[in-house]
Amino acid sequence: MAIVLDTNMKLFAERMNITSSRMIQDYGLKTVDEIIEAEAAQGNTQAINYAREMYNSPAKLIKIFKLTDVENKFVILHNMDDRTRQMVLPMLEKEDLVMGLYFFTQEKLLSMLMEVDIEELVNVIMGAFPLQEVVMMFTEDDLAEFFQNEKLEKYDVINQLKCMPPEVMQKFVEGVTGRPSEETNPLDLIKSIEELPIDQYRDFMSAIDPDVQRQLTFQLTKQKPEYLQLFSNETYVNMLSTMMKTEMVKPMVFLEKDTLVDMISILPEDLMSIVAAQVDTKQFAEFLLEDHLDLLEGALMI
Repeated sequence: MAIVLDTNMKLFAERMNITSSRMIQDYGLKTVDEIIEAEAAQGNTQAINYAREMYNSPAKLIKIFKLTDVENKFVILHNMDDRTRQMVLPMLEKEDLVMGLYFFTQEKLLSMLMEVDIEELVNVIMGAFPLQEVVMMFTEDDLAEFFQNEKLEKYDVINQLKCMPPEVMQKFVEGVTGRPSEETNPLDLIKSIEELPIDQYRDFMSAIDPDVQRQLTFQLTKQKPEYLQLFSNETYVNMLSTMMKTEMVKPMVFLEKDTLVDMISILPEDLMSIVAAQVDTKQFAEFLLEDHLDLLEGALMI
């Protein structure tokens, strides 16, 4: 005896643009959910539209379009325009955005770091090197400019001069006076430096022995890490350029999320889609449900 569709299923088949014979042959024992899922997967526009009407929960969308599959997310993302695709990037975890940085050449990464906020770049540097190593990498020009900087408080410098290690203090006194250190009271010398007019004081401090400058810089930046922001982007980028790219990228997780998003957003669309496909599946489904279900129709997976 032939199987006959009941009235409700017949109307449903017509709406899905499925012939009665195919409905019986392919979907005789299937539920409505299973039929919609199968038809949507084959690119049936009516099934996609019906799914929009019937399912307004992320869980349903995830099931129908198999969004747990990263490849399916990639295909949908690749069909987006740049503006829409970039809207997905802020949903990613910072660690996923950082992984996307490996698509850039090291030269491009260094170029982009030249433009980031100095506070963020300092965070990257401190994630890459210990403070003592950072200070050792400052050039003599870097140190001279540091002690000329108007934002470096004279009070802080004088205080750190007073508590330098004995061997550095000896070198400092002898370098300034040209005489054996025991002939000069260090505190008297520091007092005379403190009393110099500000311009003379800065010129003096920028010209003292680089080893003494380096010790002072270490003490100052250890006490007040914000003083590291008085060095230039170029100084820190030069430090990072000494690293292998794989190691250089890791501390870039200390960049702000907005900065990472801006970097990833200039990748070609296929590479940006690979990065964006790491988005949390539920968040992605919610994003599509908000106002982007039309993107499903153009995806190759359906």
